[in-house]
Amino acid sequence: MKQVVVYLRPEQLPAVKQALYEAEIRHLTAISVLGTAPKTEQQMYRGVEREVELFRRMRVEVNVQDAMLETTIDAISRGAMESGGFGKIFITELHDVVKIWTGERGTRAL
Repeated sequence: MKQVVVYLRPEQLPAVKQALYEAEIRHLTAISVLGTAPKTEQQMYRGVEREVELFRRMRVEVNVQDAMLETTIDAISRGAMESGGFGKIFITELHDVVKIWTGERGTRAL
């Protein structure tokens, strides 16, 4: 089992979500986060120009069976490219999953 974590811009989330749904991946978690970028930007806020170092991003987490990993990566990449091409995908190993209400473990709990 793998956990796929994606960081992207908020405006990319609808396209990535749609691409995942089309690939029949229906369970995901999306979290609004702040992150740094290689360079800062000058932005106007209430009429005052200021330097911005932290940018709004979305963190999307998808847990999948090993057999669905490449499908998941392809769907996320396709959705992200359609909506600007920004983002990074991180993949980690899941050692175990436990569904609390039934006690099921492993791939059955996904």
